[in-house]
Amino acid sequence: MNSGLHHYINREFARELKGLAGRNILLLLLDGSAVFGRLGGIDECVISVLPAVGMTGVTAVRFRPPNPTLPEYDILLSEALIDLCNVTAVIEGPFIVPPISKACSLANNPNNAPKQMMKPKTPYVRQQSHLLEQLDEFCGQNIGVLLMGGWVIGGQLSEVDECVILFGPATTTAPYMICMGALNVFGPPFTGGYSLV
Repeated sequence: MNSGLHHYINREFARELKGLAGRNILLLLLDGSAVFGRLGGIDECVISVLPAVGMTGVTAVRFRPPNPTLPEYDILLSEALIDLCNVTAVIEGPFIVPPISKACSLANNPNNAPKQMMKPKTPYVRQQSHLLEQLDEFCGQNIGVLLMGGWVIGGQLSEVDECVILFGPATTTAPYMICMGALNVFGPPFTGGYSLV
């Protein structure tokens, strides 16, 4: 996938990603799809994702398109090549089971998730520097962030550095979105949401 937007790449984000090489990661993509596997490396703005390591029975990269209504919607791959411009967020484990799997879907309790995602009624655009300043004021607090691709991440805002936002597990519980001790992800392929404990 080549988006043609390489002149807009966040260089700091690319450097942070290179530091995760060899680790199991969940990639949330711009089109609302998700990929789980081990980060193999980045070459010429293309991310190589290989099968995850350290998990029993995992022998493939898992890809989930943004349409959760398909009966068997997990696609298994030997390797995935993804344009860096298509990545909205990267989540690093530890993962006990693959976050994209039927076992994981059964483990998450859909009764605790909202029935419908809330979207802003009036979208507006801010200058990037102004947004970063406002986000910096929320460091150490539990918040939810709406990202491109329809993704919502809820947890504790740990740090804002060079246009990279780091989230950690939440320290308190808030109805519908934030669970204490977990990072919560809602998006098109995760209809009931997903909690990383």
